[in-house]
Amino acid sequence: MADAEIGLTKEQLESLRRRLEEERSRILRILQVSAPTAPPDEETEMEESAQRATERTHALGVAERERALLAEVERALAKIRGGTYGRSEATGDPIPYARLAAVPWARTGVDE
Repeated sequence: MADAEIGLTKEQLESLRRRLEEERSRILRILQVSAPTAPPDEETEMEESAQRATERTHALGVAERERALLAEVERALAKIRGGTYGRSEATGDPIPYARLAAVPWARTGVDE
């Protein structure tokens, strides 16, 4: 399937590929920083312990969301390599460039 068939120019496709790669790099940096650390062995006040537990829970939530987004980004990059990027997974119709520019890992059009 040629890029023109899905309504994307080579420049648009290259721009979207670069954005996806930049997003992948950003996510990987976040995942490195947000990796939860083991709690200290020493006993502490209940308040401090609760604060650390809250921070760990938050870090785990961030990491989980970022891993899910990373999977979407990787999927979009694979579709570019496979020549199927820019088509709705629901209908097979082209996804408008404006939608892909806003969400480069979009799987469907806005109204689907």
